[in-house]
Amino acid sequence: MKARLLCALVAASCVAAPAGEAASRLDFSVWMRAIDNKSVSVQKHLAAGRQAEAVADARALQKLYADMATYFERDYPAADAVAISRDGERQAAAIPTHLSQGDTAAAAQAARAIALACNDCHDPYKPFP
Repeated sequence: MKARLLCALVAASCVAAPAGEAASRLDFSVWMRAIDNKSVSVQKHLAAGRQAEAVADARALQKLYADMATYFERDYPAADAVAISRDGERQAAAIPTHLSQGDTAAAAQAARAIALACNDCHDPYKPFP
């Protein structure tokens, strides 16, 4: 239920802001919470063998990280945060690929890498400097 609410909030924040308008700090906070929740969720789904749910979470993470990268490129320029976001996007994209190849260990490793990388961005950017 929480995950659905967060997804609805993310969708609402994307719809609420006109295209080309800078994301707000609220948008940023919503994205960060959604990434955190999906990061935990994808790991739990992988551990329980729920591959379809893990793939859905990974795709949601990929989109969230792409949005974050755009934010750090356009609205709050920070090259290191862009790189961290793009890496998270790549790690999330790798999860469905690994699962389709039957490599659940590699999928779990990618999910864990996402979780471990969060502090690389949180430390300098949350709260905002």
